[in-house]
Amino acid sequence: MRVYIFLCLMCWARSGLDPAGPKFSGQPCDFRLDYTDAKFVDVIHSDINGLGINEPLGHIDFYANGGKKQPGCPKSIFSGVAFIKCSHQRAVYLFIASLETTCNFISFPCPSYKDFHAGSCVDCDDFKEKSCPRLGYQAELWKDVLKERKEKRFLRTTVFLDTTGTKPFCSYYFVLSITVLDNNMKNGCITFKLLNQLGMVEESRVYEKNRSFYQLQEVKILAQFSNDVVNISGIGLGYFQSSNWQCFQCNYNIHRVMVQSLTYPERPPLCIYNFVLKGNEELFLNPSTCTSGFGL
Repeated sequence: MRVYIFLCLMCWARSGLDPAGPKFSGQPCDFRLDYTDAKFVDVIHSDINGLGINEPLGHIDFYANGGKKQPGCPKSIFSGVAFIKCSHQRAVYLFIASLETTCNFISFPCPSYKDFHAGSCVDCDDFKEKSCPRLGYQAELWKDVLKERKEKRFLRTTVFLDTTGTKPFCSYYFVLSITVLDNNMKNGCITFKLLNQLGMVEESRVYEKNRSFYQLQEVKILAQFSNDVVNISGIGLGYFQSSNWQCFQCNYNIHRVMVQSLTYPERPPLCIYNFVLKGNEELFLNPSTCTSGFGL
């Protein structure tokens, strides 16, 4: 059974929830969903290698988990029909979750999912006034800038995000910005953790762990958390290098570390200034509100 769902919002917008790929892929726009079908069209892709379609179709196209196999779905064909339809139906459940939860399903403009996972798409510069676009019913908030990008600059906007495998599916994104005073932080692996208000550690998934840092150049690192941390009581950092690196026991002078919630950009960023980070050791520090001029 092919699921091909459109939601009409306010009579002028249309949302495609994993539009069908078989027999529609590669067809002219008159035979499939297209951005010309309404004043504003947003699309969620969740099964581009199966029942869904790979091509970007709308003013903005959201590729959840790359638009491919969704987390939490059966991995074996022996699971029966659920193996076939689970990823395809996830687009529907993601849209519903955007209505039922207060979590913002923020997504990142990027050329590809590979680039997104490499940490190359941390900023949403073209959307800075409204922050990163959000999957679901909130996508309509970006309609003006998206229509301008499509109609005047002839750009399709493809955005990527990772979700969890269970309801409400939302991940919580933070950006870690680091400015160092040294120029010898090279070929190392960064670790990033947060302490919640109870002092419990929240582990993160860091995009592009292996980073080099150069003197007085700000480096931004994207991190995904499975739980939101509203009141951050501590920030854990580590910079680990291989044993054959000549600077195995270096001390690194850090000018500033800033942490900002991207899921909730209205929250003020937190900073730590002028401290020493020992190589191959994890350090927990207490942050404070950033001084004026250091926000994103």
